[in-house]
Amino acid sequence: MWLVLACSPPAPTIAWVSETGGTPVVRWSEAGGPPAQVPGLGDRSAFPGDPDPRRTHLLVVTSEDSPGEDGTANHREELLLVPLDGKASPTLLAAAQMVRNPRWLPDGSALVFESDAHSFRDLYRVPREGGPVQRLTETEWGSFEPAVSFDGKWLAWGASTDGNAEIFVARADGSASRRFTTEPTEDTSPAFLPDGRLSWIAARGGLPRVWVAELSGADAHPLRPAEAPGAELSVAWSKAGTAAISVSPTPGALDLLLVASDGVEIATLAGPGPDEFPSWSPDGARLVFASSREGDPAIFVSSATGTSVRRITAGPGPDWLPRWLGP
Repeated sequence: MWLVLACSPPAPTIAWVSETGGTPVVRWSEAGGPPAQVPGLGDRSAFPGDPDPRRTHLLVVTSEDSPGEDGTANHREELLLVPLDGKASPTLLAAAQMVRNPRWLPDGSALVFESDAHSFRDLYRVPREGGPVQRLTETEWGSFEPAVSFDGKWLAWGASTDGNAEIFVARADGSASRRFTTEPTEDTSPAFLPDGRLSWIAARGGLPRVWVAELSGADAHPLRPAEAPGAELSVAWSKAGTAAISVSPTPGALDLLLVASDGVEIATLAGPGPDEFPSWSPDGARLVFASSREGDPAIFVSSATGTSVRRITAGPGPDWLPRWLGP
């Protein structure tokens, strides 16, 4: 006779934005324990960045306005690497008026991000321990929204050229850059699939859709049928190859649609209220997201099939932008 034991998955370590006091701060909870606020940030607004692949630090983007000598506000954003054990000070990785969309290389050795440090907007790379920052793009029209492939060999990003946004790809060191899309409509939000293909958002004769193609550009097609309902606004791919797509079925509404890499729909997470900001667990088996289904935005966790949905934050005020840190 076999005895089967049903074991609950381990409680996740999650970071998120909390606006309990009005100013956005980063809170995090280790293995389902009591939430703690990231210390040492003062009155700065703070937001969690891409989850650390090594699971030892928390990436934080801060934002602060201070009065200038001429009476105008000086805006400064910083990219900080905060140790989760609290035993060392945060490492300052980059600072400028704008430092956004940081993305880890999969081994956690470096970050790629966008900044206006020397131009309207370009991409940069910085080692994990800080130090020299390498400029990866130099374009007058702006480069933004970097994405890193699951194997760490390729980058993709958006760039405003020909009067609209297009997708470009390059090797992880910025070499061999080439244009990936050539359509007269907007192509934005690139994201790699685990199998090496590339996805992006495009509205080609209809509503915005998640498009998928080989890295060569071959076999470009919408992930879901062109006639499928709802505008698709963003996508997050899991290591297991499932897409969490933010879909607006009607103006003002926002759901999360879980779709396999072959386009087969798995489940829909639909409020009431917006369901948004998905972040996958490292193994792709679970999903954390923000939802207003019980009032103020709070953080929820579900399985990769959209089942076993449960709330994991309970504080007053909005909680949003979750990041799954581990396990």
